[in-house]
Amino acid sequence: MSRDSDELLYVISAKKEMPWLSFKQAFNYLYSLNRTACSEEGDDIKDKRLSTVRALDSLGHCEFDFTDNNRKVYVTPPVLIRLPSAGFPQAILAGFRTPNTIDKLRKVCQSVEQNIKIEVTEQREELVLVPKRIAVQAEDVSELQKIASQLAMNFIETPSAWSLLNYSASLEDYLTNCQWSNESELNWKRQTFDPNILRFLPSPSSMGGASGMKVPNIRLSQYQHPSRNTQIYYLWQEERCTQVERDWGRYAVINAANIKVLIYDKRRFMMAVPVGAKLPKLLERALTLCSGYVPTVEKLPLEKLTSNSSIPKPKEVVNGLNVKGFNLFRDVPPQIAEMTAAKLGQTLLLQSLDVKL
Repeated sequence: MSRDSDELLYVISAKKEMPWLSFKQAFNYLYSLNRTACSEEGDDIKDKRLSTVRALDSLGHCEFDFTDNNRKVYVTPPVLIRLPSAGFPQAILAGFRTPNTIDKLRKVCQSVEQNIKIEVTEQREELVLVPKRIAVQAEDVSELQKIASQLAMNFIETPSAWSLLNYSASLEDYLTNCQWSNESELNWKRQTFDPNILRFLPSPSSMGGASGMKVPNIRLSQYQHPSRNTQIYYLWQEERCTQVERDWGRYAVINAANIKVLIYDKRRFMMAVPVGAKLPKLLERALTLCSGYVPTVEKLPLEKLTSNSSIPKPKEVVNGLNVKGFNLFRDVPPQIAEMTAAKLGQTLLLQSLDVKL
């Protein structure tokens, strides 16, 4: 039975805000209705839910507050988000959505200008509860402003991708603001991030990673709460430590190991980010809002991709980075790709990405 991929967003919009537990229940129910038709047997519903959460956040549909025990999900106000694309101005619809949103949008667009184009496309097939991409193309920015005004929603002429990049801290800023201390090691179950294979390992890797390579004198450890199903992350350097967000912490260790992981195709405007080195929240949202499409997960032949790089790559690293593939972001302008890499202290690996989207 074919179902509407916007259903989950409809539920959140109707509630406006909802406890995390209610969100999980709504997701699990709607996902179970789609599972037989769209998912392979054995799919992990927790992984699907986390992927959907990340997509809803990156597309600007929702905000997720996990700062305390009273965790909540909020729908964002409806907004037309301008894309940083060349040619005619384009914008995507994000935030609050109802079953008649698309019909309202079509009527308003026709009243503003007959030549305005609306494109409605599904996101990645396996993400059955990620809302459809609704894009509007006009001949002039003023037309997008009129559409937003008639729909009583916000529109900002500057593409959000640029605003988010400028607002986001850099890795250097993030680490400078961390509060370091000389705390003792937690006695919780621990895994340590190995930058050579971009994975957390059950055993400490301070003397060498799974690839047999020596890792830098800095480590990122994940601790499992003994009674809750939650994790916290600490960055350690010698005897000092600081609690960090996982995504920032991974890049701190990757950079300390002098490993370059971000790949960009200038010809096709595509950027590849390893699954094991996901971008911090605002940077991922910025890249996602270059196109309005959730990144696809692709396997890339890294031996070929890194062969022309001036930075030597041991074969073990190449094989490790290729294990889980890459998140592939489309329609990313060169300036945004370069600025994203600079925020993370990275240098882009410029290569041709021969993949189909």
